[in-house]
Amino acid sequence: MKFVFNHQFYLGTGPSLTTEKDITIVLLDINDSPPILDPYPTPISINENNSPNIRLIQFHARDLDSPNTSNSLLTYSLLPSNYSRFFQIDSRTGILSVGKNISFDYEIQSKYELILNISDHGTNPKHLETLHSFIVYINDTNDNKPKFEHESYSFQVLENIPIGTLIGQVKAIDRDINTTIHYELTCIDDQDVFEINLLNGQLRTKSLLDYDTHPIHRLYVTAKDNDYLHTDRVTITIELIDMNDNTPIIDPPIAVYIPSELIQTNLSKSILITTINAHDRDSGMNGNLTYVIIDGNQNDYFQINFFNGTIYGQSNNLPQGHHRLTIKVCDQGEPIPKCSSTIVNIKIGESIDKLYYTTSFNTLELSNKIQAKEYSTEQETIFTREMILVVIISTILTLAFSVTMGVLITFFCKQKRCRHLHRTSLTKPCELLQSTDADKLLTTTKVSSDFFFFI
Repeated sequence: MKFVFNHQFYLGTGPSLTTEKDITIVLLDINDSPPILDPYPTPISINENNSPNIRLIQFHARDLDSPNTSNSLLTYSLLPSNYSRFFQIDSRTGILSVGKNISFDYEIQSKYELILNISDHGTNPKHLETLHSFIVYINDTNDNKPKFEHESYSFQVLENIPIGTLIGQVKAIDRDINTTIHYELTCIDDQDVFEINLLNGQLRTKSLLDYDTHPIHRLYVTAKDNDYLHTDRVTITIELIDMNDNTPIIDPPIAVYIPSELIQTNLSKSILITTINAHDRDSGMNGNLTYVIIDGNQNDYFQINFFNGTIYGQSNNLPQGHHRLTIKVCDQGEPIPKCSSTIVNIKIGESIDKLYYTTSFNTLELSNKIQAKEYSTEQETIFTREMILVVIISTILTLAFSVTMGVLITFFCKQKRCRHLHRTSLTKPCELLQSTDADKLLTTTKVSSDFFFFI
C-alpha cells in the first residue's frame, strides 16, 4: 500500500514563494494476520463400508494480509496422528476425502478425531497458521447378522415341572448398534410344549412334560435383526430327567388250580404255580421291579422270584386246599419306591374246605365271596346233572308209553281181524294172521325199544 502527499513550502515574509513536492509513502505489509476458517456444516459423517476416495467436505479459510501475496496464500493440511492416515486433504482447495483403499467399519471405530492446519506463506516476521480440531463420524449400517453365543444349547430338566418354568436362555449378539434381536422358536418333533420370549430368548414350558412319552425334545431358535435382513439359527436339545411318578401296574391275576395228579406226577422238587406280570412306565431304576410275598404264605409253602415274579411250590410240601397270597410289587426309585399289591388265589388238589390263609384286613369278605362262588358253581353243576337226568327219564317214559300203545293197538287190531275172518270162513284159524303187517309192526317196535335201552 502506498500513500501520495502534495506538500507546499513557503519561504520569507515578502512575496510568497512556494514549492510543491509529491511525497509517496509505501506501507510494507507484514504477516500479522493468521488464517481465519469459515464456518462449515457439521457433523462430518460417512457410512461404514464406504467406497475409497469419497469426498467428505471442503474447508474455506481467508487471510487479512495483503492479497495475492505470500502472506495471504494459504495451505491446508492435517496434523499427523493415528487417524490422519485414513484421510487426505487437498492443500490448495481444502477438500477433505477418504484415503485410498480405505473403507470404514463402525464396529471397529465409530469416529475419528483430526486436526486441520491452515498456514500462510508469510515470512515477515514469520508464517502464521491456524489449528482447528474436528471429528469425522462413521455411520452404522445393518451389515452384521446376529450370532448366537454358542453353536448349540443343551438343557436338562425334570419331568412334570409346572407350566411356565424357565428352562434356560439363549442369546445372540449383533455387532450393529441399536439393533433389537427377535427370537423365534420352531419345534423339530412337532411337540408344541415350549415357548420363547421374543425379546430376551428365555425358554419356558407351556405344558407338562412327560419323560415316559417324550424323553428328548429338539428345537430350533432363530434370531433376527431389526430389518429381518440377517438371521442365525441354533439347535436346542432338552433332555428330561425321569421322576419316579408311576406306580407298578400289575396284570389282573387269575385263580390257579393245581390238581393232585399234577403234583403226584411232577418229577422235580419244585412246581411252577404262576407268574405275576407287571410293568412300570418309568425307566432305569424307577422302572425295575421286585416281587415279594407279604401275606398268606403260611409255613412258607410258596416262594417267589424276587426279580421276575415267578411263584414256585415244593412238590412234596403243598397241602390241599385254598391258598391266598398277597404279592407286593415295588420299583427301585429313590428316595421312596412306589409299590402295588395284588392277590393270587391258588387251589391245590380237589379239597375245597380248608383255607390256608388268614381273614384279616377284610380278607374274610373275600373268602366268603370265593366260597359263595364255589357254592354257586356246585349248585349249577348239580342243577345241570338233574336236568340231564330228567331229560333221560322223560325220554325213557315217552318211548315206553309209545311201545305200550303200539302193543295195545296191535293186539286190538289182531282181535278185530280174527273176528272178521271167522265170520267169513270158519275153516281159517286165527293163527294164520301171525304173518300179517300188524305182526311186523309189533316186531319192529320191539326191536327199536330194545335198541334204545341198550344205549
